[in-house]
Amino acid sequence: MLIVEDDPAWQKLLTEVFEDLGFAVDRAADARAAIAMLRERAYALAVVDVSLDPEDHRNRGGFQVLDALAAHEPPIPAIALTGYATVEMAVEALTRHRAADFLRKETFQRRAFLEVVARLLRQERTSASRSPTALPALRQRASPPGPRVLVVEDDPGWQDLYQEILAELSLSCETAPSYAEALAWLEREAFAMLIVDLQLASSMNPFGNRDGLRLLQVARRRGLPTIAVSATASIDEVEMAYQSLGVFAFFDKAAFNRRTFLQFVQQALRGQPGPSAPRPTGSLSPEDQAALASLTPREREVLRWMAHGLTNREIAERLVVSPNTVKKQVDSILSKLGVHTRAAAVRKAILGGLVEEKSISEQET
Repeated sequence: MLIVEDDPAWQKLLTEVFEDLGFAVDRAADARAAIAMLRERAYALAVVDVSLDPEDHRNRGGFQVLDALAAHEPPIPAIALTGYATVEMAVEALTRHRAADFLRKETFQRRAFLEVVARLLRQERTSASRSPTALPALRQRASPPGPRVLVVEDDPGWQDLYQEILAELSLSCETAPSYAEALAWLEREAFAMLIVDLQLASSMNPFGNRDGLRLLQVARRRGLPTIAVSATASIDEVEMAYQSLGVFAFFDKAAFNRRTFLQFVQQALRGQPGPSAPRPTGSLSPEDQAALASLTPREREVLRWMAHGLTNREIAERLVVSPNTVKKQVDSILSKLGVHTRAAAVRKAILGGLVEEKSISEQET
């Protein structure tokens, strides 16, 4: 495959798509390099960005490449791709420069792109100018679908993305936009794993909602492998997800990597241990056990509520004290346990048997 694209991010995305299908890929960032490659070898298919100058969106260097692909013997089918699409540009690419298809970056969907690729390759296989065995076959999706995955996500765009990704592994997918709906699914259906966004829509607290953390507790009690995802998670929340709530993996939406995500999904479904699997009670050092024993009864109570992921203000409301009082108690807990984060303190409490899943469940009830 030949990718003619000046944007490194799009080069990477398209390369991953084709390599996942078993194709070798060559890349060119400008028309001159692409045309030079065409003199050296033939390609099954090319994807060509119309504009090949990051400083000038009016650039039409991709049209030169489309002309060279059409003039090649035999002609090489090409998909024109652009982020600055107009009707006139599409008509020109498809008629004058003989592109086989025209796609817009702003509406790009992996599944639709694969369908276009499959169609063009089928046409090439049936063409008299090519050997039927000249091109590798696209991998077929297994049918019927495999294990079921529950995706707890309130963003429709991310819901579609997860469904598309999981379909590549022949997994069926149900989506729930809220904590309540997710519980309804879990009560009525069996799932092989969960994918949970920590921040779900909430009319009561749209910006501070962390219902996803509660779902991680539910998943842990049910023994379901879980992947957590968030665009706004703090370091403490990430550490708590791994160390206290037993997630298999945690992904930041801003740095989301499709291939790595697929890898972790496969590992979780195979039952491989997560990177931070909980250690058994009693694995603390004698020093840590002594530190836990030094906590006052009120500090132990505060630590148990910390294990729920409650903030100082929320703990204060439950204990009927001021947030400043709770802050002093939290600082004392961290100092006595020799840690710098709330998540690390909770982890020691769990390993030392001070916080148990049964007690957490009873307090929630």
